[in-house]
Amino acid sequence: MPMSGKSRAESELQIAVEQPEIAWHRIREAARKIDAGIDPDEPSHLGFATMDQLLGVLTPNRWKLIQTLHKAGPMSIRALAKLLERDYRGVHADIVKLMEYDLVTRNAAKRVFVPWDKITAEISAVSSETGEAA
Repeated sequence: MPMSGKSRAESELQIAVEQPEIAWHRIREAARKIDAGIDPDEPSHLGFATMDQLLGVLTPNRWKLIQTLHKAGPMSIRALAKLLERDYRGVHADIVKLMEYDLVTRNAAKRVFVPWDKITAEISAVSSETGEAA
């Protein structure tokens, strides 16, 4: 669900597998803009060093959870587990993992929700580890 007071760019999360040097360059450029008093107004980023790392966090069950929660809006974990027709403990564990990466958060009423209007993922056919085609 959209976060009030956020621009379009702030309500978008871009996920990518990227080399650390690229991530640091992007972070330094954003910091320079902020230091110069310029609002970078760019989407938030979530980077992973490898595709295996990304797929370890964004499993099919977790991706379905994100999609369902985004569509349904804030709710309790128990209600989400029921909606997904999954065990509460598994959904709770997935929520905890997704919260580590700010893919899911809690509101003041302690309901979980997806704070992004849009999530995009950039997946390259080139391995960031070897530079060879995957």
